[in-house]
Amino acid sequence: MTLQFTGVILDLDGLLLDTERLQFEVGPAVVTAFGYNLPATFFYSLVGVDRAECARLISLEVGAEIDEVELNKAWNAAMNDRMQDEIPLRPGVHAFLDALDEKKFPRAVATNSFTARAEWKLRHAGLLHRFNAVVGADLVSRAKPAPDVYIEAANRLGLHPSDCVALDDSDLGVRAALAAGMLKVIQVPDMVASRDLIAHHQASSLDEAQELLALAPSLRGSATLPIAARKISGEMM
Repeated sequence: MTLQFTGVILDLDGLLLDTERLQFEVGPAVVTAFGYNLPATFFYSLVGVDRAECARLISLEVGAEIDEVELNKAWNAAMNDRMQDEIPLRPGVHAFLDALDEKKFPRAVATNSFTARAEWKLRHAGLLHRFNAVVGADLVSRAKPAPDVYIEAANRLGLHPSDCVALDDSDLGVRAALAAGMLKVIQVPDMVASRDLIAHHQASSLDEAQELLALAPSLRGSATLPIAARKISGEMM
């Protein structure tokens, strides 16, 4: 793939961090604590969705109203317990970011997590310093699959979406990136295979995505843009 792109925007959970797996582990127990039991297969429908949509989908499934704030609090507490010692990374993360460093590509995270929580996870995983910007759903009007987080992430890099390549693991995220007008969208599925197959390219791993973007050391690109000043918000409480 020969592309003239100047920035890279990446999803977080399931693409950089191996946290979708943790969500599948804690989800059933969290819902059980609210007095309901759901099959493990149901939680595949929650991949990539924001907490408000998560609460809505669970409420529909159990036939009762689940309080979004209380669900979010319980879910975060359960995830914090699982991530206390270590947040696992998806394979190829460091090599991919090293390649972006070599080519001096600015990069941002665009996620349905709230920004402070996304930054906390990135910091705990030792990755926060490697990004120029982090944009969560709380910084925009609409979460994915709306394009807002991807558009805002490009803005914070000082770029137009059409100057950027986007990588996401979920169909929901791919729809957001396409709607934002990204130059190319590469899907790297995690636990759930794509049903839409609407991304410009499918990659089995970040290593393959790196090759698609000609970022491998043996396939040197021509990007010379300096990395923009990082625009990271405050500490996680």
